[in-house]
Amino acid sequence: MKSYWIFATILTVAYVIYYAVNIAKDLYRKKGQGGKDEEIFELDPDDGQESVDVTESETGFNVGTERYETGFAAAPASAQDGTAEEETESSEERFVRMKAKVEAEMEDSVPYLSDAFTADDMYKAMVSGGRLENRPEMAWKPVDKH
Repeated sequence: MKSYWIFATILTVAYVIYYAVNIAKDLYRKKGQGGKDEEIFELDPDDGQESVDVTESETGFNVGTERYETGFAAAPASAQDGTAEEETESSEERFVRMKAKVEAEMEDSVPYLSDAFTADDMYKAMVSGGRLENRPEMAWKPVDKH
């Protein structure tokens, strides 16, 4: 067994034992006892403290007698917020306009595989040894299985 798996097994067993002991302590502790590092906080309605009211308004909120104003930056017009002219044009006109805009930004490129084969063409080429109708003959090099 590799040393990593020995370490992982021992660490897992140690964690299981550690958590089992802590869970058993919590389960069998008397109700009035608190842990050493636990802080028990109970609300006492008769402690003499006043309750604080928090209210919301359209421009902010109030905490007790203090008033806090919140502001927000106006959102910029999004692409979905169209003008009245865009709303009246049909979807075909919008498509043509957007297509022209995109095509103006496109680069010219040379296709790498201008005469690509589909899966069916490749199957036919394998069966016929690389010769297909109306296509140049392929140099076919079968791979031998050992």
